Amino acid sequence: MPVLAEDHQIVPRLAQLGLRRDLLLEVVEAAVGGRRNATAFHPLSAGGLLSWIQGTAQLRRVFLPHGWEACRRDNIESIFNPEAGIKVVFQNAERAGDRLADPLATSRKGAGSARAVELGQYELWPEVKAQEVAEITATTWVLFVYAHGDDVRAELSCPIAINEEQFDGFHERILLIEKGGWGGAAPLIDDNEPPAEYEVPVTRKG
Repeated sequence: MPVLAEDHQIVPRLAQLGLRRDLLLEVVEAAVGGRRNATAFHPLSAGGLLSWIQGTAQLRRVFLPHGWEACRRDNIESIFNPEAGIKVVFQNAERAGDRLADPLATSRKGAGSARAVELGQYELWPEVKAQEVAEITATTWVLFVYAHGDDVRAELSCPIAINEEQFDGFHERILLIEKGGWGGAAPLIDDNEPPAEYEVPVTRKG
């Protein structure tokens, strides 16, 4: 399994996927800011929820203008690139950005996530509309973000499967932030939504 951790490996590989590291780091910053907006008055799960909400929103905010689409198939919030044939899902992590250990998701992965990973590894049903086939069979990549105080780590990885409600093995891992590589992020001040005239494309839910 390739683990890409050096600049000369990461930047061109992300370009092949239609992604940019600087934009992915903006997503990480938004997620960390969302987590830090949780206070003692919020429910215990608020930090993770706000991180996921802001991370997913920022993923769309920065990549939709570059040809990606918002996707909600199987109730999995993601972005989809029809040209590259891939999806990217934001995921809070118990572990990420470690060269020796695979990332570990904070939340359990259900049947929808398992289908997204499994179906992205082969073609099926030629009678189905081409756009739907492309979306269903898109290779799923996961942006894992681990944040514990000032310790923030992140990676973009392509899972092989989901077993026992957790990711099980990876085809490829791209380390974005390793231990000690993060300078911190401030809480979000405003939502910076797209202008009213900007139409956000959303693909049909399955």
